[in-house]
Amino acid sequence: MTVSLERLTDVPAVRGMTEQHSLVDPYDEPHAVIGLRAVVSRDHIAAAVDMGVHKFYGDGRTADDLTVAEIRYFVECYVLSESALGLQQGAEAMAQLLVEDFHEDVTREQIRACYRAADRAYPKALK
Repeated sequence: MTVSLERLTDVPAVRGMTEQHSLVDPYDEPHAVIGLRAVVSRDHIAAAVDMGVHKFYGDGRTADDLTVAEIRYFVECYVLSESALGLQQGAEAMAQLLVEDFHEDVTREQIRACYRAADRAYPKALK
């Protein structure tokens, strides 16, 4: 996997983070707040939503139940905390699950809900 540091000017950007995420342990002293901008694919967003729904909502909520703020929080959180390789593997798995028909209806609908959430929170700009 190659990570590119070039600037992509034709990709729509979401201005400002929804939250300030803290990596500082309670016993440690905060030193700085850094800004992080990352270019991600629709598959990356769907994977982060899926990760967030599974980790935080065991009560039956789905990605369709999330607000735009919740979706963006999960995406920011997982882009910040997940390794680039882990997020890439999640994105590849989501893309594969989206196109394959052999999964049961519940799984297919769950995957589609994650993509609907991605599109709702990060609509692609028309050119």
